[in-house]
This record gives sequence, structure tokens and C-alpha cells, in this order.
Amino acid sequence: MLTHIVRRFLNTAYRAITDLHWTVLAAIVLVHAGASWLVLAALGESGLRPLDEFIYWYASTAYTVGYGDLSPQTHAGRVFTALFVFPGAIAAFTTAVAKLVGDAAERFRRRRTGKGDYRRMTPGIVLIGFNPARTPKMIDELLADPEQDHLVLLTRKLLDDPDPRVRYVKATTLTSADDLKRAGVESARSVAIYADSDSETLAAALAVTALARDAHVVCWFEEAEPAGLLRQHCPRVECIVAAGPEMVSRSLRDPGASHVITALTSNLDQGATLYGMKWRHAETGFKAAAEAFLARGATLLAIQSAADREPVFNPDHASPVRAGDRLYYVASTRIAGDSLAAGA
Repeated sequence: MLTHIVRRFLNTAYRAITDLHWTVLAAIVLVHAGASWLVLAALGESGLRPLDEFIYWYASTAYTVGYGDLSPQTHAGRVFTALFVFPGAIAAFTTAVAKLVGDAAERFRRRRTGKGDYRRMTPGIVLIGFNPARTPKMIDELLADPEQDHLVLLTRKLLDDPDPRVRYVKATTLTSADDLKRAGVESARSVAIYADSDSETLAAALAVTALARDAHVVCWFEEAEPAGLLRQHCPRVECIVAAGPEMVSRSLRDPGASHVITALTSNLDQGATLYGMKWRHAETGFKAAAEAFLARGATLLAIQSAADREPVFNPDHASPVRAGDRLYYVASTRIAGDSLAAGA
């Protein structure tokens, strides 16, 4: 048992030394500086004996600044400094700078190749899956909102030139717990899943909901059946189903309807855009809330109560608006929720 512990210790120490770990580098500097101070004190260098004076002189020597206001005064002290202090201090400093630059370059390389770790970042939005035609537009839409948090993109695809505005995570699979954790899914505020197929989206959604219990999860499906299956098992997940046939029918009955719907869901134009917010104030009526929005250049469209999954459009004027209800409105810019309290 003791032999095994000693062997593990020696192996750990060997790896730390060969990799020049920061702890090893710090220990080398401390040993060299301590030995220098002891020898110079023994040689009678009283001007370098105070610890603060010695640290200042040693640092200026290591940085190759050499102000000259402090220096060894004895012949033996100068010889010792030239043969031992100069080479050791300067070598330690240049090694530390080289290691710092190397570590920074390695972190940048890992992030560029999708090997970064963002689990400790502040909560943001994680995009899972990459569609060359649609994901870049989704990123543009999200970043067009001035209040947008940082974005992390997780995909199985190797991106040669990832968007510098997002953090990129290269995953083995979209269901890998380790890769999802690296992307920060556990602490994410929102997660959007847009995979290559509905089955992959469904599998990724189940893996995400097992980790991100508080995040708002949105999934895109081509077909309604897998979306319905996910709703049964994960009611809190918001599923979006491709509305091609429905959009065509709507546009045939009401020409231009598709343009209106597209404009309302886009952040890239300068016109009206659909926004949502939670009502965090005292209970009021729909009419009073609508007037508060109208006074700020916005139009209140619908209410989704905390107990209902579907929003109610154009409800009765007396319908209550309670704390925790989600309100959907159209405006040119997002409205701060606190500014509505006085008018409602």
C-alpha cells in the first residue's frame, strides 16, 4: 500500500515537472529567490536584507529592468549575483512569460476547435445542432436583441471557421452528457435544439431536459408526431413544428399573411417585432394592461396564464392579468417590465 502511494506521488511529481506546471514553476522561483536572499545576507549585503527591498530588487532583476537604485555592494555579492541570481531570475521570468503565452494560445486553439469548457460561465443560450443555411440566421436574430446573453453552439460537425460571436463546442453526439455540460447546459437560461433530423432532436431534447431542469427549452421539428411525443414526456418543452402547408393555406385565404408573420418574428428589421414578458406586478385587468402598453408605443396581443400552456389572444377587457402571467406584445423595441407598473 505504501509503495503504491509513493509510486503515485512520484508519477504525479514527474508529470508536473515535465509539463512545468505553475506550482512547479512557482516553487522553483521561491527556492531560487530564498537561496539568493540567504547567500546575499551571509555575504554582508545589508542593503538587500530587508524583505521588501530584496523582493523589489529581485523582481527588477528578473524583469531585466535594472533601475540601479539597489545593487550588491560587496565584491563577493556582485560575483554571486552575476553567476547565480541573474541567470536564475531571468530564466524563471522568461519561462513564466513563455508558459503564459503558450497557455493562452492553447486555450484559444481549444476553443477554435470546439474543445472549450463553458460550464462556469454565467447563464446564457445554448444552441444545439448546426444547419448551414438556418443556424447563422438564427444567431443573427438572437444577437440583434441588445439584451441578448452570450451564445454557445454545440454541434457534431467540425466547423473550420466558427462564428467568432459564439462559443463553439464540438460534440461526439448531441446526447453526450459530458459535451452538454461543457456547453453550459446545466446552468443555461435557454436551450434551442435544431438537429439534422426529428429523431436526433427528440433524443437531444430528452438529454437536455435531464440536465437543464430550469432552462427554457425550444425544439424544432419537421413533423408533428415526434413533437407530440416530446410534449407528452416533457410538457415544459416548447415545440415548434414546420408550418409550411399551414402557411401556404393562410396566405391563399389572406394574401400577405406570411409576410406579416415573418416580420413579427424577426429582430433584424426596424419595424414591429413580437416580444414576450412576465407580469411581475399586482393583479390588473387586460384593458388596463393594454393601455399601459399602448402608452409606450406597444400593442398587447395575448396573455398566457401561469396555469395554461396556450396563450389567449384578444381576451375580454375584464380578464385578469396576474403576477407570473406571460404577456405577448408588438413593439419596435423591448419594454422594461418595471416601467409598466405605474400605468397598469
